[in-house]
Amino acid sequence: MFSLFIDTTQNYCNLAILNNENIISKFKVKTHNNLTDIVVEHIENLLNKNKLQHEDITKILLVIGPGSFTGVRIGTLIAKTWMLIHKTSVYTIDALRLQTPHGTGLSILDARSDSIFLASYNHNKCLTQPNMMKEKAAESLMKKYQNHNVFIQYKSVDIFNNVIYHLKNFKKVNDVNELKPLYIKKPL
Repeated sequence: MFSLFIDTTQNYCNLAILNNENIISKFKVKTHNNLTDIVVEHIENLLNKNKLQHEDITKILLVIGPGSFTGVRIGTLIAKTWMLIHKTSVYTIDALRLQTPHGTGLSILDARSDSIFLASYNHNKCLTQPNMMKEKAAESLMKKYQNHNVFIQYKSVDIFNNVIYHLKNFKKVNDVNELKPLYIKKPL
């Protein structure tokens, strides 16, 4: 059984093909406001490289946000399309949870305008729900969880190793109408 991992929520397009619980092929490229143009092409290249057809993918593992509005929408649209056309199962995880190796830590992503997205986890249990706050306001929360490792913008983290670890934390989407991006920040 092959799965396709898609993360287009941050500054990179991260894609991987898994066979059961093993990554057999992965791809990562920095995006420069060109995500719409490149993501489908890179998915096709990854499939071709592994001699797979769309129908061979039985599961999509999707990062639903928070992050770039365009990136979150593109990933969600691709997953919905596969769900409808190919009857592919879709499983989702939020970017903040995915960033924490071993399910423990304070996870921070840039939300721009001196704001951050933040959540904290301990042994896969969410202690602080994903939310957005000004960087200054986050300092007190960081003190509260000072014993946790802090993970910022996927630095010092191998996203693909984290995918394998978090496979059990992806949540199944039962209906295409349930597949919704995680927008914490309101669109401009």
